[in-house]
Amino acid sequence: MHDPHHLLRVTLQFVRDAVVVADEARRIFMLNASAAALTGWSEAEAIGKPVDAVLNLREIDPAENDGESVLNIPSCQALHDAARIQAPKQAILVGKGGRRTAIEISASPVNDTAGNFSGCVLVFHDVSEAFQLAERRSYLAQYDPLTGLPNRILLVDRMEQATKFADRHSDQMAVIAVDLDDFVHINSTYGQVLADGLLKEAAFRITAVLRESDTVSRLGADDFVVLLPGVKSIEDVEALAGKILAAIAQPFLVGELAIHTSCSMGISLYPQDAIDAGSLMRLADGALYQAKRSGHNKYAFAKSESEPGAPVSL
Repeated sequence: MHDPHHLLRVTLQFVRDAVVVADEARRIFMLNASAAALTGWSEAEAIGKPVDAVLNLREIDPAENDGESVLNIPSCQALHDAARIQAPKQAILVGKGGRRTAIEISASPVNDTAGNFSGCVLVFHDVSEAFQLAERRSYLAQYDPLTGLPNRILLVDRMEQATKFADRHSDQMAVIAVDLDDFVHINSTYGQVLADGLLKEAAFRITAVLRESDTVSRLGADDFVVLLPGVKSIEDVEALAGKILAAIAQPFLVGELAIHTSCSMGISLYPQDAIDAGSLMRLADGALYQAKRSGHNKYAFAKSESEPGAPVSL
């Protein structure tokens, strides 16, 4: 008569998914080759070990940067719930040697012929490639691929958070639209590769003069927007605007070339000028074009949609 355990073990070796079988005491008595490869435990080492000792799982906490918490082993829940358990998709398996693998894992109870609970089967597989692709898509949805700066979607979200902060602390918030002067000429004269290098350097320079709480984003071409939360005075905004003008006015060393340019800026304030992100950005754009019409290397404050402020030079 065939040993059913032997037949099961042989069968599981041909299953592509990783499979771990635990008894009612939550101790492993069987795992296939795929499970051994992902966990780093051979079957001989794993048999008799608690499930938690072999399956070291972590759950990614989306509320915290790089935050993780221990993920309860699904089989432990299944022992009590007697139902199939699907763990969160953002599960990380930490293997015996420290190797980290993104997995999807589920657990189902096993009952004997009398209907009594006798163990649990865990099935999991490597989803690292899909996980990395999802992370990349999430990144591209919020960040500019050239400069690594936040894009419009993330900027608007931060603006909304900044307005709430301003309301709670009776502060102001400034939105600064920044546009490089003569960028179209630079692009057509030197080519896209050099122009892209200049844009990345401009992004770095703007970021370098900001506070940690500030945000600079790229909305396209040479269009940048700086968000200044927690503004105490107009003088603070003007001081920062002056720093940006000075930073961009320095020669750009791209390859073997030294390129000179400048920038123009338009500034809108919350809550004086507007109370929503769209209006604040529109007013800042209007003030920006007023500054450009008055010459390069200037900034202007938006007083209203019909009356932008007078441009100010460095």
